[in-house]
Amino acid sequence: MRSWMRRLSLCALAALFLAGRCSASDVASAREALKKGNYATAFKTLAPLAKQGKPEAQVLLGRMYLMGYGVLKDPAEAYELFNAAAAKGNADGEFYIGARAVLTHVGLATGLKYLRLSAEQGNQDAQLLLGQTYSTGIKGAVPRDPVKAEMWLRLAAKNNLPFYKAQLEGAERQMTPEQVAQGKALAAAWKPQHGLRPDTKPRSTRP
Repeated sequence: MRSWMRRLSLCALAALFLAGRCSASDVASAREALKKGNYATAFKTLAPLAKQGKPEAQVLLGRMYLMGYGVLKDPAEAYELFNAAAAKGNADGEFYIGARAVLTHVGLATGLKYLRLSAEQGNQDAQLLLGQTYSTGIKGAVPRDPVKAEMWLRLAAKNNLPFYKAQLEGAERQMTPEQVAQGKALAAAWKPQHGLRPDTKPRSTRP
């Protein structure tokens, strides 16, 4: 009896493992289809995976609805999908939610939280926007903080496209050498924290 139960448990675990491998492969193929403009194939692959709650599929499908790639533009549906992915700790989903709030100045407190969670996981677009936000500040909501700006912009620029480096260099021209040095030190000590959900806090006490 025990042997039978053990075999059943191992079979169940194997099935779950294979299902995870298959969904990851499907998401990768859908991502490639999107790059090639094969939107029908991408949608056919992503829709059921998103319905199953796969965060990577939810983000990609959300992008299709946001941009109107092969479907009618539907920002409400897009952000519903981004929210679902963000709730599971997906950094891209968190970035989309945070970016909309920061760029529109609507729901800033929540938006900054999502943006920070995404940045802490290593999303360089989130790091860029967070750094820009601290570089300029938002009147009545976010005070200007050159040290935080230096830290996040430096992380965003690391091994990235020239545009990101240009943003860092432009911000540094508005900083003192001391502020740049402090930000550099924070960036050097930074480590990514993957899977951060909206109901959790980063382990560190970084700014």
